[in-house]
Amino acid sequence: MRYPPIEDYALVGDSRACALISRDGSADWMCLPRFDSPSLFGRILDWDRGGHFLIAPAVPYDVRRRYVDGTNVLETTFRAEGGEAALIDFMPAQTEEAKSRALAPLRALVRLVECRSGRVPMRLEYVPRPLYGTGAAGLSARTRYEVAADRGGHVTHLHSDVALDVSRRDARGRFDVVPGERLRFVMTYSWAEPAVIISDSYTDHVYEQTLRFWRDWASRCTYDGPYRDAVLRSALTLKLLSYAPSGAIVAAPTTSLPEEIGGERNWDYRYCWIRDSAFTVKAMLSLGFYEEAEAFVSWLLHATKLTEPELRPMYTIYGEPRLPERELLHLEGYRCSRPVRSGNGAHRQAQFDVYGELVDAVHALIAITGRKVSGDEAALIRGVADYVMRHWRQPDDGIWEARSGRRHYTHSKVMAWDALEHAAMLVEEGHIDGDAARWRSEAAIIRREVMERGFNARVGAFTHTFEGDTFDAAVLAIPLVGFLRGDDPRMLSTIAAVREQLSVNGFLRRYRGFDDGVSGGEGCFITCNFWLAAALAHGHRIEEAREVFEHTMTAANDVGIFSEEVDPSTGGALGNTPQGLSHISLITAALAIARAERGDVFGDHGPVTAE
Repeated sequence: MRYPPIEDYALVGDSRACALISRDGSADWMCLPRFDSPSLFGRILDWDRGGHFLIAPAVPYDVRRRYVDGTNVLETTFRAEGGEAALIDFMPAQTEEAKSRALAPLRALVRLVECRSGRVPMRLEYVPRPLYGTGAAGLSARTRYEVAADRGGHVTHLHSDVALDVSRRDARGRFDVVPGERLRFVMTYSWAEPAVIISDSYTDHVYEQTLRFWRDWASRCTYDGPYRDAVLRSALTLKLLSYAPSGAIVAAPTTSLPEEIGGERNWDYRYCWIRDSAFTVKAMLSLGFYEEAEAFVSWLLHATKLTEPELRPMYTIYGEPRLPERELLHLEGYRCSRPVRSGNGAHRQAQFDVYGELVDAVHALIAITGRKVSGDEAALIRGVADYVMRHWRQPDDGIWEARSGRRHYTHSKVMAWDALEHAAMLVEEGHIDGDAARWRSEAAIIRREVMERGFNARVGAFTHTFEGDTFDAAVLAIPLVGFLRGDDPRMLSTIAAVREQLSVNGFLRRYRGFDDGVSGGEGCFITCNFWLAAALAHGHRIEEAREVFEHTMTAANDVGIFSEEVDPSTGGALGNTPQGLSHISLITAALAIARAERGDVFGDHGPVTAE
């Protein structure tokens, strides 16, 4: 059991790249210069080959961790027999104005060690392994306190406040910390430009700037309802998953963390899913973070140019629609969970739900901010609506990206309806030109099909597929998009059936009795639980919604981070982490509970009675 549990990892980043730090103070995952680059530290996927950067006591210790209030600065406190030391980890986050006033490296990971009491012996292990562990480190000592490597213009540099023992493969150090002392360890990265070495004084300055940046950003949160601390932590996590230069939002910063230990459900999530990003836009708008929503829409216009009006499920952070999937056969995988993958074959799939989520998000942006729709945006929405009109009757691969062939998924049809409804609303509200009557007429046809073919009266639920009898937690989104009210009898019976059929120790699986084309099992999907809480809130079953929400919160780690899934038998995390969709759905559920507690009426966009 060399590998720490997945829940042992916390995230630091600068909205361009990130690092996963374990409870033992080891940076075990870091890709440079951006989220989807090859890893420099990848021990989370191969303990021996992956590489890491550890700073921890050299004696036995206990650990407690936190994010400094209102920030993404991680503080790990080690309590040893001889004293207590704190490790502070962050990647510099500064305003554009602050960046323009100082020469700084392209990327940096800053690690500060402070002694809080006594004397604590510490150890340092700097073991870079470029290119997913296939590249030679090629380290060289510049001084006793500096080590660097240059691979084709990719320059990494470690400046240490303590002396290092350096070989071509790694650098190591032993030191004591005493009260009143702050030791600085700064790893910088540059590409095709001169390396910039950060001085001690600038390190302290950028630490204060980073604290101020995150606190200023967090102060923009307008939400003041139930579970505010969890909502704000989720927003801060989502901000780390956004790629600031383009506005794209990655689903997760990791690849191939398994949905089942030892299994093959190991996927690369370091890309921008239209679905997840659209959900993020709506969540950020609801919390008052308008700039992030605007940035995503700008990215979307760029990303879809090559494929519009057809939308791919995902794109790279720069809008490239091709993400060829390959297996990194030299890596053993987290706890021998193979294969490790780079790229994602689902980029070739057809997923009709993304059209609804996209148009819904654009409508929310316009309705909340009141800004004008550009000509390109209007053309995109019209194109998407017309594309849905022509294609919604076709089967697709669905929200869960099954690899067993296309089907008529109920959730996909509901979201096709959602696309046409919101496109028509944009016309009726005077934001765009378009044939609203034709779109609404087609939406009514989709609605009738869903009610007749997607609801199985025998099992009392909306089912996974048309004319099906298997269960799918994705149908819990039906009231969330206004297709039916949460207190509609069919929705109430669906919720009951989904809970009965898919719940394991209070957590929901995504589906049951369905061959998705991939072998092995998986855990319970965090997002499904939060969707359940939100659906209950939409039905004004507030106490039940709170119970589900609070039970789901037990799947968070000690610093409030959620992975993709939870093992219902142990409570341990599974899948890529942190998972943006888990945090988005947490925000969605908290907002729904807040609305229900205020007595808001959750409406729909059509008749509640059966057609």
